[in-house]
Amino acid sequence: MKLEKVDDLIDKLSENPEFKEGFDAEVAQLELAVTVMKAREEANLSQAELAERIGTSQAAISRVENGTGNPSVKTLARIAQALNQPLSISIG
Repeated sequence: MKLEKVDDLIDKLSENPEFKEGFDAEVAQLELAVTVMKAREEANLSQAELAERIGTSQAAISRVENGTGNPSVKTLARIAQALNQPLSISIG
């Protein structure tokens, strides 16, 4: 099968349940990263300023924003509150 697009490749690989599970987890992590970064930028805060507001390090905020962190729901709630944003978590 000749794959024309990246989406075609992802669709083909997603037939494997292990690949799909890992891929979906990575997509969710990156969506979270982008959401936090955009909200922080819209609030005109640096990573260091946001970190100070929630009592963590700038490095911890950086890890959330670059998709390598695994923040707890409690940390996400503190981030949302510091950014005056609602926190919404959904499954499905």
